[in-house]
Amino acid sequence: MLDRFSSLQTIRNKSRTKAERGNALIYVLIAIALFAALSFTVGRQTGNNQEAGTLRPEEIELAASRVLSYAAQAEASVDQMMYTNTTIDELDFVLPDEADFDTEPVVDKVYHPGGGGLVPGSLDPKVIAQVSLTPPAGWYLGRFNSMEWTESTATDVILTAHQIHQDICADINLKLTGNAAIPAINGGSLPEFLIDARFHSGSNSDFEISDCASCEDFNALCVSDTAAGTTIVFTM
Repeated sequence: MLDRFSSLQTIRNKSRTKAERGNALIYVLIAIALFAALSFTVGRQTGNNQEAGTLRPEEIELAASRVLSYAAQAEASVDQMMYTNTTIDELDFVLPDEADFDTEPVVDKVYHPGGGGLVPGSLDPKVIAQVSLTPPAGWYLGRFNSMEWTESTATDVILTAHQIHQDICADINLKLTGNAAIPAINGGSLPEFLIDARFHSGSNSDFEISDCASCEDFNALCVSDTAAGTTIVFTM
């Protein structure tokens, strides 16, 4: 796992360099897990939490590694586009099953073979904490709001892995920060901050330090939604 951590550190350094050029590039990996913190102890004994509790340490390790690996792939794809003269404003996140996927210019499309060539991510069922939440569990990528602690004040690119088990999020935090604790946001909902509104019924809001003081200065982290009792992993 040290090699993966070193890779993410290199990616964060690249992002800081681009931010200094006025193009902050931020990737947010999100995974929302299980139930509210107050019900977590009881919930582990039944239902979906029991499923999370049955994950063996090696399964947690593998799941966390896969989340971080896909995040690195996504970042590499967008980085390559930026290096070949696609600006951050031109990035197009249209999905392969959408009508205008093959409409020119395909070179600006992150998921198109003629652009970034990124394959849309999928989450292993063992990773998913709760399938009933909205938006559904999965990977989301877009550019729709700004994070206060980035060097750029422009809208940032955000990659989100939505609804991952708490145990896996804790393992990700341990790998990336040395601490398995999962900070909580102070208000709002995680999709509001970290998933493009075209994928859910809410709206988007800039993610400010006051929303998660413990998130500042971390390029990758899992956080929990205190309102819905969910969990995410994200990079900043």
